[in-house]
Amino acid sequence: MSRLLELDKLKTYFYTEEGVVLAVDGVSFHIERGETLGVVGESGCGKSVTALSILRLVPNPPGRIIGGDILFEGQSILRKTEAQMRDLRGNDIAMIFQEPMTSLNPVYTCGEQIAEAIELHQGLRKREALEKAVDMLKLVGIPGPERRVREYPHQLSGGMRQRVMIAMALSCNPKLLMADEPTTALDVTIQAQILELMKDLKQELGMAIMLITHDLGVIAEMAKRVVVMYAGKVVEEADVAGLFRKPLHPYTEGLLSSIPRLNRPQGRLHVITGQVPNPVNLPPGCRFHPRCPYTEDICLQREPELVDTGGGRLVSCWVRAGGSRAEVA
Repeated sequence: MSRLLELDKLKTYFYTEEGVVLAVDGVSFHIERGETLGVVGESGCGKSVTALSILRLVPNPPGRIIGGDILFEGQSILRKTEAQMRDLRGNDIAMIFQEPMTSLNPVYTCGEQIAEAIELHQGLRKREALEKAVDMLKLVGIPGPERRVREYPHQLSGGMRQRVMIAMALSCNPKLLMADEPTTALDVTIQAQILELMKDLKQELGMAIMLITHDLGVIAEMAKRVVVMYAGKVVEEADVAGLFRKPLHPYTEGLLSSIPRLNRPQGRLHVITGQVPNPVNLPPGCRFHPRCPYTEDICLQREPELVDTGGGRLVSCWVRAGGSRAEVA
């Protein structure tokens, strides 16, 4: 497989009255054609800003992409004109935003909002675009699509609105779908249906998916590879099976340890001590060291690089870069 998307040391900063927020600080990863890449981490780690940077939708001011590059099909997105970006957004790269109620326009019907993208990118007339909007609602499993296409977002349930967002994102057959917390605020039954729908549509349309979530269960279900982010940086990258079997970075280890297990006695749930650092005032050295149980002197002084430990596994950790703590010692 060839690389569809590649981020090379991407930096997106926000310039505020309190100081410079290093929201995305040197992030590098890639997505192959047709694969699903999971991007995980706590709230505020830079996942959503990374996705918005790919589409060049970071609000300016206060945000600005100040370094690195984003390559889509070998071409730099950062060098494209705004007109070229409008052609790219929704057509080749589509996004499902985190909260459908705030992402859908309340004064337009669901059909009008889906048809708008079809008219813009595929050159269909309004009537033809509305007919395709009905077909898209059928594709995502909404019952009575001929009626739903004339309804407003507030008339639909949360699960239905999420399906409308997916229909809108898929209306132009994108090569890459970025899904930002696509199952947030949905009950577990609807969540399972949305994930199953995304898997089916991925197979049917042959697109790649960048799945942004903090739910490792969703990653285990959907992704082939996973990128773990913390405080604006990638701290680990691995195939899903390898990550769940043996996490290398202490942050990834903490995330996996906090998941309740049904196959063993469970007392108090494990928690990662401390808090996510203030992005305006990041700690020196490794950004995770104030919360890390394995901290050594070098962790407080120098920031670790993301290094390949073999087999395509990348980790940014002074202790774990050469294997386990015992092996390093």
